[in-house]
Amino acid sequence: MTYDLGNKAVALTGGSRGIGRGVALALAREGAKLAVMARSEADLRETVRQVETAGGQAIPIACDVTDEASVQVAVDGAAQALGGLDVFMNIAGITLQKSLLEAEAEDVKRVMDTNLLGVLRCTRSAVPHLKARRGLLVNVASVIVNNPFPYMGVYACSKWALAAFSHTLRQELHGTGVRVLTVYPTVVRTAMLAEEPVLARTPSQSPEACARDIVRAIKKGKQEAGTAWLPKLSGALFKLHAPWSDRINRLFLPKAYQ
Repeated sequence: MTYDLGNKAVALTGGSRGIGRGVALALAREGAKLAVMARSEADLRETVRQVETAGGQAIPIACDVTDEASVQVAVDGAAQALGGLDVFMNIAGITLQKSLLEAEAEDVKRVMDTNLLGVLRCTRSAVPHLKARRGLLVNVASVIVNNPFPYMGVYACSKWALAAFSHTLRQELHGTGVRVLTVYPTVVRTAMLAEEPVLARTPSQSPEACARDIVRAIKKGKQEAGTAWLPKLSGALFKLHAPWSDRINRLFLPKAYQ
């Protein structure tokens, strides 16, 4: 199947920078009407400015995905402003570079609160609107689900959980008309990446290229999609024989193994 994004009402979290901003710009070029959501209102206004410069339409909506009341107000506000929701995208996420043996419980809770529970909160608020339009839910996981590596264990656990959440939800929503797409981006050159010394030295994809791959997956009607060939290869090897994947990681992520 193919999915036309022209004039579709799309709301997305994490829209203030990185992958979220890239996706907003890519969707604008497809003719979608956007509600971009994030905590930083100043950064959201910059995203809206760039979307409008590109000839698109977007409204900024402040939203903290770790706060249930904030999420409900933001999602309902987006649906009201756009006249409904055809697509909702869970893009907001945070990372943590720390050994599993050194990560504090609060570190784990903080990552899970955004990367898993934040998606749960947004999804619960968005699904009633999506059911009304037989819409699409997009969850952005990570290639690390298929290819974990040292010092990113907490982040990997959160994205593994998100992948399981998406797979289960797809089954639970069967018959409602709501589809679920799970995307597994490779390492992407964002501000979040710059904060992680090991990842900053790895082969990576630009936010714009990642966004194009995500939008392409939406238009093709996929249920799952990756965004780069090398992580897909390593992930496939991991499923067959983990040591092979480890060898590829050691080649491209030497700092992680020191």
